Amino acid sequence: MKKFGSIIFALLLIMGIPAVSMANCFGGGCNPIPSCGGDGYHGCTEAEITQIGMLNQASITQNGGAFSKNLATIDQNGFHNHASINQAAFSMFNEAAINQNGSCNNADIDQYGWTNDAFINQYGMGNTASVDQYSSRNLATINQSGIGNSGSITQGMMGSGYTATIYQAGWANSATILQK
Repeated sequence: MKKFGSIIFALLLIMGIPAVSMANCFGGGCNPIPSCGGDGYHGCTEAEITQIGMLNQASITQNGGAFSKNLATIDQNGFHNHASINQAAFSMFNEAAINQNGSCNNADIDQYGWTNDAFINQYGMGNTASVDQYSSRNLATINQSGIGNSGSITQGMMGSGYTATIYQAGWANSATILQK
């Protein structure tokens, strides 16, 4: 069986199919992970929205073109959730993901720099989260569960290479991280 897999891999290389090598690059797997900040995304420019439920709204805007190699995914399950991801012009190698389960949750990610990673996970009702990344090599994660929590991360108004995490569980918690 191992020999059969090697033969197929060799044939794919001979035929010039790059998909095999790109599959190993998901989440920056081809490059070593930097000591801080994001490791970025080094595949193709991709966007995916999956919604289950009712009255959910989602939008992804990627302005960098095919060569920007940005990845954006939104996954919503529930009722009346809102999510948006904006990967601005001239931004490259960014990864953004929003995952929401519940109702009336709101999440926004804006990426303007290079090689940033932003992840928002919300479970519950009435939670809000936002990530703004203006420079490069930043990593931001917001995980919230419960009711009425609010989290905000802003990175890189002047510097780069920041890492920030907000984790909140319960009711009506609020957290803000500003890394200039």
